[in-house]
Amino acid sequence: MKKLFLITTCILALALNCNKSNAQTAFQKGDLGLNFGLGLGDNDGYYYGNYHSGNIFVPTFNFALDYGILGNIINSHGSISAGGYFGIGRGSNDEGGYKDIDNRWRLGTRGMLHYTWVNNLDTYAGLCVGYGYEKLKHKDKNSGNQWDPIDDSRFDIFPIAGVRLMFGSFGIYSELTWQDFAYFQIGITFIL
Repeated sequence: MKKLFLITTCILALALNCNKSNAQTAFQKGDLGLNFGLGLGDNDGYYYGNYHSGNIFVPTFNFALDYGILGNIINSHGSISAGGYFGIGRGSNDEGGYKDIDNRWRLGTRGMLHYTWVNNLDTYAGLCVGYGYEKLKHKDKNSGNQWDPIDDSRFDIFPIAGVRLMFGSFGIYSELTWQDFAYFQIGITFIL
């Protein structure tokens, strides 16, 4: 995942250095972007005595909002936005006589640098800062006992890179990040 993020960042950096682009800025000052998507995160599990819970894949629902605060930068092909994000997720792993259920949510702000190097394609990268919570329940199906081996809240700061392909004010988007909440997201987007 780290290599994929590095490759995406390098491609974005190369795109930002292209001075001969004829594209018009896809995301401008005053634009409001809304993303609604599904993501995939994971939990590496935990150890309890000789038991290892295994990896739990956690599907997530994610929402993000971006507002263009600065336009016409980088040869009039770029802009800067500020906004926020919210996500929730739930996943489970059922092995033998045990079941592990992972519940999580996150909330925060984000700032993005947008650049258009192809018409109707908004590429962006930035930083997210916020708060996340995760709780893992472990259930023993045989005895009925359950406990919470992970009950964690934390301050999050992580990089993010994404792309929006627009068809008028509607489009599709995809984002990659370095955080286990949702390494990858895909969904629909609106620019108002």
